[in-house]
Amino acid sequence: MNSNHETKLTSAEIAAFWTQYLNETAGLCFHQQMMEHLEDKEIKNVFEFAISLSTKNLDKIKEFFISEGFPVPIGFTNQDVIPNTPRLFSDVLCLHFLNIMTIHGCHGYSGAVTTSTRLDVREYFTSCNASAVELVNQTKNVLLEKGLYYRPPVVLPPEKPDFVKDDNFLAGWLGEKRPLSCIEITDIYFNLKKSIMAKAVTVAFCQVAQSKKVRDFLLKAVKTKDSHIRMFNDLLNTENLPAPPTLEAEVSNSTISPFSEKLMMFQVGFLFSTAMVYYGTGWASSPRRDLTPHYMMAISGDVKIGNDWIELMIENGWLEQPPLAENRRELAMEKK
Repeated sequence: MNSNHETKLTSAEIAAFWTQYLNETAGLCFHQQMMEHLEDKEIKNVFEFAISLSTKNLDKIKEFFISEGFPVPIGFTNQDVIPNTPRLFSDVLCLHFLNIMTIHGCHGYSGAVTTSTRLDVREYFTSCNASAVELVNQTKNVLLEKGLYYRPPVVLPPEKPDFVKDDNFLAGWLGEKRPLSCIEITDIYFNLKKSIMAKAVTVAFCQVAQSKKVRDFLLKAVKTKDSHIRMFNDLLNTENLPAPPTLEAEVSNSTISPFSEKLMMFQVGFLFSTAMVYYGTGWASSPRRDLTPHYMMAISGDVKIGNDWIELMIENGWLEQPPLAENRRELAMEKK
């Protein structure tokens, strides 16, 4: 068997490194800017840990790229952060942002472990996942200590285990609807929390964006997220289940942007693209038929925003291209 240094990185491994590099550089920009304004010592400590992890991860990814002869991506740099600007996010919103983004990291790293082949790459992403889990626990612990973590609804224990007896379990349009299952509640609640955070961040970006085209796009994005929040809220309210509060009140009244528009657009694109993945998971895990159109509508709304997003990113030269497979046809044509 070839040793790791003789075995080329696969497309899956390059994809995982490339994606992580862009996300880590973007996250580092946000975290460092947020650190300028954080007042709570416990929250600052968590952010310091997050920044140290990102810095270590970026150094390691660069090593992998350079050793394999791949160019290091551009990603995001200090040029994408404007220093000495008024605060845009409260400490509370910063902590919620870090908690949700770290959850994304856990999912991304675990996926990278399963799709990677080389032992050194799997060990690297396993280490990243362990650190991300630690950071999720730190953010959640601080949120709990400060009474800021909104727990999913509680369901009472059934008298005994049971099996589904008829098609009424699937009913949603005709006949009496059964209550939501604990699995369906979990997906709805988590998607709602993500949508609430995404809307607050997008509202903040819309408030400070300078370009009219970017601002108009962000206004559409806010409207889309608002519709998803109302939809998921209604699902919980109908079942007499509690929903978490919105976070727009945690955005300051500043109209001076601390970030480049490229960075803000990238972040919004990330939040909408990952939302589609989680909506799909919720849809696949929800047998009750009336939930299907809700998830379909949410995915459709995000697809429309995604199409506008990619056009605007390309138009402004902001969309960094991942490594491509060789164009064999083009190589063959060169010999003619």
